[in-house]
Amino acid sequence: MLRVRTRQGFTLIELLVVVAIIALLISILLPGLGAAREQGKKAKCLANLRSIGAATHMYASEFEFLIPIHEQMRRSTSYWEWRIVHWFAWGGRSATEVLQTDQGFMRLADTGTYARPVYSAQRRPLNIYSLSEINEKDKASMELYRCPSDRGYPEHPSIDDAPQQSLGKPCYDILGNSYRASLSMLTYHSGGTSVGHFSFSAWGKRISTLKNQSDMILLGEPTFFNMIGMDNTGQQAPNPVLVMGWHKRPLIDNVLFCDGSARPTRASKRAPFDFMTYQQMQVANPNYLSRGNGWRIDCFPTPGAVIFGSTAQWKTWIGANWSTKWPFANRQVVGQN
Repeated sequence: MLRVRTRQGFTLIELLVVVAIIALLISILLPGLGAAREQGKKAKCLANLRSIGAATHMYASEFEFLIPIHEQMRRSTSYWEWRIVHWFAWGGRSATEVLQTDQGFMRLADTGTYARPVYSAQRRPLNIYSLSEINEKDKASMELYRCPSDRGYPEHPSIDDAPQQSLGKPCYDILGNSYRASLSMLTYHSGGTSVGHFSFSAWGKRISTLKNQSDMILLGEPTFFNMIGMDNTGQQAPNPVLVMGWHKRPLIDNVLFCDGSARPTRASKRAPFDFMTYQQMQVANPNYLSRGNGWRIDCFPTPGAVIFGSTAQWKTWIGANWSTKWPFANRQVVGQN
């Protein structure tokens, strides 16, 4: 007599074991996949920065300045225009979302509610020079200014570089550009409106006069500038709360330097100088010097530059140091003041 063998299914324990093994494999593989994906984004970001660096050098070969100067940089503007918009307006697309501040709303585009056409893609100086035809549908050209990991400024009350109302929104969306230029400057303002800009970074300097270009920052991901210390408080060390860059690396973000090179850069503590060194360097204010391990923002020993405001006004504002101390002595002047 033939026996018919019936096939039994998996037991509950066997199914649980299989599910546990699959879950374990997923938990092992997912972080690796995420890291590989972020590595690709970091490489794309660095490629963007190198391409922008090449474009700025071509621009400088004709106009002398590495950082193109937007027309609004030489006019009286509202607080958040000179505090954040100008840092990004040297290039990029028209913004697709509104920039919200404690003073109101701005759309950095030529159409839409709260439109500010002066900041549209058609008015950004590097675009005018490097793109033969600027069109919002030309995504390939505008993507050059987008970091694929752009998450905007971190949402934290200690952020002083951006309005609290717009934290956490991609810079590419609200400012048209993921990359912030190094516009370290002294600004005089009246009632929140700018009346003068004096630069002591690469901004406004003729490329032929810049020293130490291999470690002088031209532009980069904006979180780097937060991680080296807050502007309004004079904090000289990285804020322990704001230590993660866009590419999920503690205290590291991608930066473009004045020589055209781009690399991940650690936001180290700003290098201190003793009083005797300052005396020898003939520096008007030690806070104007900003540098760390492998990076610097200040242009010393290259003199500073008057971006906006008459030389007579600046002489009055600065006083005795105007003719004797860096960055004011032998200063450069951008255009007619």
